[in-house]
Amino acid sequence: MWNRNFTQYLYVFYLFVFLLDVMYLFWSNSSLYTVIGLFAIVMIVINFKEADRVFKILGIILLSAGTVFYLSSNESITKIPSFFAGNIGLLFLISMLPWMNTVVKAGRYNKLLQTLLGGNVKGMGELYVRGEATMVSLAAFLNLSSATISQDLLKKQLKNANTNVRNSFIARSTLRGYSLALLWSPLEILLATSIFITNANYLEVLPWMLLIAFLGFAIDSSIGKIIFRNEVVEETGASTNLRRGSRKKLIQFILALVLFLVVVVFLTNVVQFNFLFAVTIALFPFAYIWAVLLKRKRSFLKIGWPTWKRQTNHLHNFIVLLLTLSFFTETLNGSPYLRYLQDPLVALEGHQVFIMLFIQATFLIMTLLGVHPIATMGIFGGVSELLLNTFPSVTLTLLLASSAIATVPSAPYGLIVTLTSVGLKMNPYKIVLKNIPYSLMCGFIGVLIAYLTLFLY
Repeated sequence: MWNRNFTQYLYVFYLFVFLLDVMYLFWSNSSLYTVIGLFAIVMIVINFKEADRVFKILGIILLSAGTVFYLSSNESITKIPSFFAGNIGLLFLISMLPWMNTVVKAGRYNKLLQTLLGGNVKGMGELYVRGEATMVSLAAFLNLSSATISQDLLKKQLKNANTNVRNSFIARSTLRGYSLALLWSPLEILLATSIFITNANYLEVLPWMLLIAFLGFAIDSSIGKIIFRNEVVEETGASTNLRRGSRKKLIQFILALVLFLVVVVFLTNVVQFNFLFAVTIALFPFAYIWAVLLKRKRSFLKIGWPTWKRQTNHLHNFIVLLLTLSFFTETLNGSPYLRYLQDPLVALEGHQVFIMLFIQATFLIMTLLGVHPIATMGIFGGVSELLLNTFPSVTLTLLLASSAIATVPSAPYGLIVTLTSVGLKMNPYKIVLKNIPYSLMCGFIGVLIAYLTLFLY
């Protein structure tokens, strides 16, 4: 009983640690950082038992490797707690994401998906383009809920289609459209992590990420239209035109997205906050003001407060992964073993394209082996100094973010693939096999665009 009551209030402890981390941003005191690290260790101990098996295994591997690295270094034992504090800011961002999803639900913007995906189409080929375009447009804010909502709608719309064809269609269009939206979304943790590693300017990165997303959509939607061109969709009798109220909501949604980007850019370029912190502190105030303007403040708080508490109390997997990853990365940087990770990159020195392809291949292979892209990102973060000597910060950000996000539809243990697998009653590895070509294509586009930026920066 005591244990259950304790876990219900973990969010209070986490918020306290997050606020200490914010304090450290403004007051860089080494003793404060050590205290944050000690609390981080407590967070790992509390959450390890509740974490999923794959994250436990990753945590043990990262802690074991980090211990070996530490023992091979000359670092003082008193510095060990601070090694765990590096990714507290990322956890703070993850904990704040539910507030944006809440205002989307309170404003009933998720119903836009029903309108945009509804209506008659000539065939599955046309529906593929429409479905993927809808995901790319709305998933930046709707996030994971956009995929689950659209999958449910498509299952109803394609209920009379061949099961294998229907499942293939949904597994491709929704997961790929979802990942294309993540490429440029300021709420995407992989993009935020890559900017955190490179310290690039989001405003400089954004146009290139949009270009990658546009090219990925143009190519994949064209291929999808051809693959499913002969498949018929049963008529629903619904109108294909947006009603006036829906058009208004769509305009509001797009305007809100643009305004949020403006706020983030202002905080990073004018106030001079780092990107991660800017997005984190902007989330709640922006979502709250948006809800007030929509006259949905009551719904926003009624939905948001219990949702935020519940999701913050259940950050088990992210806490175990990110905090042990911080220990791994920090100890690696002080270890002579760092050169073994640097050797392949040094061997490819002067061959920037090969380094880019090596990074892309590493992300895909590690993802297929069940390693979360954030963990792989952390490994490259350990050699970021070497990579930044080879690439400009914008180029490296594009490369890391696009390579990582391209693997999202092909991650066998990823949340979006798991949810899709359960919803479609489909083996997750079948979903992965259908999406590997896309992951390769999207990764290659990222490499190409990143290479082109070498001539500009």
